[in-house]
Amino acid sequence: MSLGTTSDDPSSDDPSASSSSSSSSLLEKHRQAVRSTWTIIEESFVSPDEFAQPFYDRLFETYPEVKPMFDNAGAGGDFDMNEQYNKFFDTVGMAVDYLNDVENTRNLKPMLEDLGRKHAVAWNVQREQYDAVGECLLWALKTGLKKRDAWNSDVADAWEWAYLTIARAMADAGEEAAREKKEKAQTKKLTRKVSFSDVKAEARSASSSSFSSLDGGGEKEASDEQPSSQAMMTPTNNHPLPSIHSLVRSGVYTNRNEISLRPRLAALLVVDIQKELSTIDANSPHVEYAKTAFVNMIKNTSRLLRKMRSNRAKLLAGEEQRATGAAATATTVTGSECIFTYCEALTDDSRDASLDYKLSGALLANLPSPSRPAAFVPGVEPAKGKDVCLPKTSCSVFQSTNLEYVLK
Repeated sequence: MSLGTTSDDPSSDDPSASSSSSSSSLLEKHRQAVRSTWTIIEESFVSPDEFAQPFYDRLFETYPEVKPMFDNAGAGGDFDMNEQYNKFFDTVGMAVDYLNDVENTRNLKPMLEDLGRKHAVAWNVQREQYDAVGECLLWALKTGLKKRDAWNSDVADAWEWAYLTIARAMADAGEEAAREKKEKAQTKKLTRKVSFSDVKAEARSASSSSFSSLDGGGEKEASDEQPSSQAMMTPTNNHPLPSIHSLVRSGVYTNRNEISLRPRLAALLVVDIQKELSTIDANSPHVEYAKTAFVNMIKNTSRLLRKMRSNRAKLLAGEEQRATGAAATATTVTGSECIFTYCEALTDDSRDASLDYKLSGALLANLPSPSRPAAFVPGVEPAKGKDVCLPKTSCSVFQSTNLEYVLK
């Protein structure tokens, strides 16, 4: 069984499109065979994995090149095949339901096209891999139905028709999505080159001497070679740093990951990560998720703090190298600041707390105070005397602290 290319015959894509009475009769025969045999599968197998596991075992054994797609499908390598068995079984069942209903059949193709685009973009599924899946699906159906005396040539033809209807729609949409993705990547690459060239030209006209390096290690002589994105993100004495807005082209998708972090203009804001607000409700139906999510949040915030402090240390070291006499000192360096805002009243009785806090229960109506300072979560603590610490008594950091002034 092979998908080949998309047929010009509408009945190959849309089972409801045929105007021929003989074709309609055949399609109806296919529908009935697929529906009746899938009902046997649903009623005969105790659980989805009883049908799906042999299918995947066969697929991985016959086509081992597809196995890495499933190994890499889960975030952090935690892909669950049992969950995949259920998804596979449910997807086949849903497709059968749509194919069996003439009205729903009209809605099936858009759904399959969306699924095909996702498979192509997220996992790079190719057209020939649909052939592999179809072959193994028919094997699994044949194996399961033969044991129940429900497999014959008419059933085989019906399931081949059903799968080709599904797979063609997915493969065609997937190829189109892959082409669009490739074109977008080429456009972004070209746009990025043009953008950096424009900035380079502006910088040369303003100052033909040099670009400063991010790590503060001296100056780099300007050359005809394309400067790195990091170099382009660094201001010189005579040329201001281009704004983020100027690097985002109208009508062209810009990935935020392509805009380099600017250590001299960056700050990490940590809001309300403190022990007083970190109690997990043991009666919550989501308590297990909360336990995992909280640990991950603390771990990731701690990583961000380490990175920002490392960036600041590099800025300080670079400034010390450039400092001459009393004209410049390392203490004047700004950038890569770690800013902590946390709930703490100015008075022990929290009378200065905002109205919304006072109306939000005992916890927020009785904030940490000068005599009971806020306690931070281990791993996410401010470095005393080095990080900026701003206590607050309402939800908004901009209304209850001088953060905006500090950032300016």
